[in-house]
Amino acid sequence: MSSHSTPILYLNMGGEMLYVLRQRLKAQRIDVGKTIQVLDDVTAALLNPKILSSIFEETPMIGVPQLRSTLERVALSSIMKLDKSSMDKLFDLMIMMVKYQLTAATGPREVILITLNHIDAMRDMVSDVNAQKCVTLVHQMIVDFYGCVTFDEVWSARQSCLKELELYSVRVSILLRRGLQNEDASFNVIPHKYDEKYAERRNGLATMRLKDVSPETCCGGSFGTFGDRKTLLGKNIYLPTYGITDNTNSRRDNQQFLRDCGAKAELGMLAVQLGTEETNYERPFTLNLLSNEDEENANNEVDAEGNSVKRADSKPKVNEDYRAKLDMYADLFEDEQEGLKRSMGLLELLDKVE
Repeated sequence: MSSHSTPILYLNMGGEMLYVLRQRLKAQRIDVGKTIQVLDDVTAALLNPKILSSIFEETPMIGVPQLRSTLERVALSSIMKLDKSSMDKLFDLMIMMVKYQLTAATGPREVILITLNHIDAMRDMVSDVNAQKCVTLVHQMIVDFYGCVTFDEVWSARQSCLKELELYSVRVSILLRRGLQNEDASFNVIPHKYDEKYAERRNGLATMRLKDVSPETCCGGSFGTFGDRKTLLGKNIYLPTYGITDNTNSRRDNQQFLRDCGAKAELGMLAVQLGTEETNYERPFTLNLLSNEDEENANNEVDAEGNSVKRADSKPKVNEDYRAKLDMYADLFEDEQEGLKRSMGLLELLDKVE
């Protein structure tokens, strides 16, 4: 099993989680102030330095059950509440979207570009300064971590991820509508503009490090902070512009979303001052991923199969490369256990109220 798989699985699943949450927050017309707070809080929790320090260790891959435990705490880190059914549906979506993207990847560089597409979306989706710093940090960590890895090692990491996800088989309506999935939950890998043709070039590239090969040799695709990734995989499939716009327009859509939220939030504050709106913006709320009220509910799936997966029990080793960087940002976050206690206390309070 590859020792470079965990960051790929964790960051891509986390990115898909944010895509789903944003889509449902918008579809259910959640207050814009709460929407901004949820996206900021969840992103900051996802990229918590304490979590990243263990994710970026060259140890055997963490299994899906353990990743789910971590990502559940991330999802509950804000004022949003998800019941068990919604949480199950959220993870089905996350797993199947990442499984499709890794299945459709045409080479090792595209695997990293898919991850960077998720990081780009996080950067455009959040407004909190601390969350932005964490996004910038994790982008550099990805480039440094995988830049020194050979093509074959990255490809092996992809294979390990797919093997970990092999038993999960769920039909996702948005993939079915786009012709990317069949009724039996298998995928239709449709050729797209980016194609590394790694199977044909493997003999010459296998032992070379990613950073030592020119992007043009592998269909382009920049690892830079604001570079053009070239590949569509890893972008937000729930956006109406998915597949028909370039990277710049997609980013502009995300930025416009934040500007609209900001403008509406200012109007909301004005309404508060005028006495026409309630002042409690910190009230917890429930986000329902099972709702069919809005035509934008493109993330319903059926035929979910529960499967048990072995968890990696190996003890992680300390990764000294990023410890210094991570410690610089660690004080920006609450202790992980305290955050969990706060979230669980909130759920207990909601149960009493309801």
